[in-house]
Amino acid sequence: MRWACCSRSRRPRASTSSRRSTRSGSSGTAACRSGPASTTRPSRTEAARVSLGGMTQTAIIVGAGLGGLAAARGLEAAGWQVRVLEAAERPRTTGAGIAIASNGLEALDELGVGDEVRDRAVRSMPEGVFTDQGSPLQQGSTFDSSALHALHRSTLLDIVGGGREVETGMRVVGVTDASSGARPSVTIEHGAADPDATDARLERQQRQDRARGIRLGRRLQRALEPGDDPIDRRAERRATKQQVRESRESRFETIEADLVIGADGIDSAVRKALWPKAATDYSGATCWYGVVQAEADSPSGMRQYVGSGAEFGMVPIDGGRVYWWGMAHARMGRTSRDELEAARERFDTWAPEVRDHIAATPQASVMRRDLHWLPTPLKSFHRPGVVLLGDAAHAMLPTFGQGGSLTLEDAATLGILLQDHPLEQALRAYDSERIRRTDRFKQLSHRLARVTTETRSSVLVAARNGAYNLLPTTLAEIAGDWMLHWRSPRAKR
Repeated sequence: MRWACCSRSRRPRASTSSRRSTRSGSSGTAACRSGPASTTRPSRTEAARVSLGGMTQTAIIVGAGLGGLAAARGLEAAGWQVRVLEAAERPRTTGAGIAIASNGLEALDELGVGDEVRDRAVRSMPEGVFTDQGSPLQQGSTFDSSALHALHRSTLLDIVGGGREVETGMRVVGVTDASSGARPSVTIEHGAADPDATDARLERQQRQDRARGIRLGRRLQRALEPGDDPIDRRAERRATKQQVRESRESRFETIEADLVIGADGIDSAVRKALWPKAATDYSGATCWYGVVQAEADSPSGMRQYVGSGAEFGMVPIDGGRVYWWGMAHARMGRTSRDELEAARERFDTWAPEVRDHIAATPQASVMRRDLHWLPTPLKSFHRPGVVLLGDAAHAMLPTFGQGGSLTLEDAATLGILLQDHPLEQALRAYDSERIRRTDRFKQLSHRLARVTTETRSSVLVAARNGAYNLLPTTLAEIAGDWMLHWRSPRAKR
């Protein structure tokens, strides 16, 4: 059952089409139903239900990406009643592919979907590091713990989401914690999921036109009808402001819960509200992503190429496809009308297999985004009754390939701790478990980015390639195995 909104909530008088409930389904294309959001699924483990005064504890999860859906699964297993709010009009499936390392797979096991991921993903071993011309720099991995399970991001979201219902069109514009003694809450704006969307712009224009029409109509009526009193412009302005105020208030709603989870990504509204000084920074690199059908020269495992100020990689994923990415040094905010052509130009002199995979990619499936990260570690991932996970807490660069796996660790850890401890004790334990570990990977990812996208002179490129040649593969695997090792709180009992 949905729990009631707090007394400050305002029920929207506008059309309920702005609030939708969507089941996370294949590629995020499941149909939306207009009207109030449907009820969330009952707990999968009723016996583990956590109660306060006989009432099931409730959580609001902001964001329906990988972190939000994984957190919902973990909390429901701990007996919590969960609502997942998504700002977009439909659950996002941005991204192309994702490679899950051993630690991420262990977290998926804790969340109960590890076997399904193993069945649907492509398991492969890293094939090594190469120069931009295809010459080998470092041999492939041989340790079983180095194996990757790669699949399309939408496939992973389908598995983790498990058909759960997501309340879409719920843009968070305010968050309060429980420091004042009240329950934590989020304030949402209906019908404003994306301020730059065509529908949102049209709606804003219609509201402005209606306001202008009201004023013009009154003036014409009073001017044309004889015997009318003179126009009271002050009264008219007051009436118009009141109409605008009522219209605005009808668009907002405040919802309370026992816990608010910010899983809304690098531009987290939850983090901006309660951690306003935690600002992201541009890394100096941009990245193209694409998915293409496997070719004869496609790799059987993850392959990485490094050149002057750039890095390229590809890995086989489900559906007989290959996911590729290309990172390159670039000024922030630069875009192209044809991002496929921009990627081809940037990697035009690289190895033939790199050029072939880019050229074979459908233009519609090529994406580009500038790479930002959160350089300053947060001293705490929680406030009273509010907690962050995933990119909202520790946004990092993709150079180490651990963003997704660490997000899954966050979700599994939080669910286990909430099952074992009272809320505030669980949140303090979550800080102890996650802050140092995630910051270590974040800083390492940034250093690796400097080695690839920031290394542009021929001398430094030669020195970097020589270091790759000198580093024994076995030593690199041992170090990686030690870093990736993750023990869930359940194993530490």
